[in-house]
Amino acid sequence: MNLVLAVDQAEVIVYMYYVVLDLGCAECGESSNVLGIFTSLDKAKKARDEYKEVNKLDEYSDHEFFIYKIDTLDKVHQNSFEHLIGE
Repeated sequence: MNLVLAVDQAEVIVYMYYVVLDLGCAECGESSNVLGIFTSLDKAKKARDEYKEVNKLDEYSDHEFFIYKIDTLDKVHQNSFEHLIGE
């Protein structure tokens, strides 16, 4: 979803990006992975679900999945909980 804001009669488009993270278990030797950056929440969820199916990861695996919503690239986001999409 893109938001359009009017600023002094100029049009500014704000893009939303959805970052999907697979957090593995370091103690168990399960790796972590950035699955991708997507332009919609639906695409992000679909990618996560397909990844879990292809890699046979279920609720008993040593992986947690997170989706973060960001609107700015090339920036360090100090508080990741502000951007976390709740499931």
